[in-house]
Amino acid sequence: MLQHEHMFTKDFLRYLPDNLHVYEAFESEAFKVIQEGFEHYSARTIVHFLRHHSALIESDNGGWKINNNHSPYLARLFDLMHPEHVGLWEYRETKAAA
Repeated sequence: MLQHEHMFTKDFLRYLPDNLHVYEAFESEAFKVIQEGFEHYSARTIVHFLRHHSALIESDNGGWKINNNHSPYLARLFDLMHPEHVGLWEYRETKAAA
């Protein structure tokens, strides 16, 4: 991923190491979407689902903290890890330099 760090914000790169469980859950949900036959899907929808699901399971601490700004970067990471599924997400121009 280091060779692709220009694709991610510094904030996301700081967030990820302590929140790999969030990426793993995102990845799991993306595979469910693919398995259901979707050719295009919203990364933001998955993030909202993960927030809801984690809030129900971890009600004592309010669930996972996932910044909306991380949605496109979770999707980009998924594409890097699973290039055979590139095209599932639609991207806008990134502000990764920020």
